[in-house]
Amino acid sequence: QLETLFHIFYAMPKDLLQAYAAQELYHRDWRYHMDLKLWFRRATASDGVPAHQQQPTYFYFDINSWECRLFAGNMHGNLTAGLMSEEDVRVRVSGAK
Repeated sequence: QLETLFHIFYAMPKDLLQAYAAQELYHRDWRYHMDLKLWFRRATASDGVPAHQQQPTYFYFDINSWECRLFAGNMHGNLTAGLMSEEDVRVRVSGAK
């Protein structure tokens, strides 16, 4: 469940499970913003958001209310500039010697 992944991510900092939760969220089209410390997902037509808007619309996971909300923040700075890449969230396991 989505809420479980967010719980693991926020409740287990620096744990391997946090890294796996982040990787799974990324596979579900969520992106972590390093400055805002929030997870974002671009809204789609299936979310009831018109597909032909000038600016993309995003949902974010609100850790205070523990639910997904429509992002109404300032979009003047490019929101996507602070998002982690797939390489940043990929779990790397060190090989045994």
